[in-house]
Amino acid sequence: MGQQTDVARILERIAAELGVPVSAFHEQETGSETAGAMQNAVAALLSAFAMVRDPAERHRCIARVGDQATRFRATSADGED
Repeated sequence: MGQQTDVARILERIAAELGVPVSAFHEQETGSETAGAMQNAVAALLSAFAMVRDPAERHRCIARVGDQATRFRATSADGED
């Protein structure tokens, strides 16, 4: 139960840093190939983030993910998927 609590807390922090709701990490279309890929990506991200113990490094990682998400959103908005 403790590990689930840690993962939930980490997910909440990442969502807060990115400025998105936690539900953004959960795909609405259950069973689709995209949903599975998204779940795997989020799980990999959380696992990697959990291994970083240094608070400054965690902050740097979150900032990097936020920057990439912003860049991706801008690219998607321009229709350059």
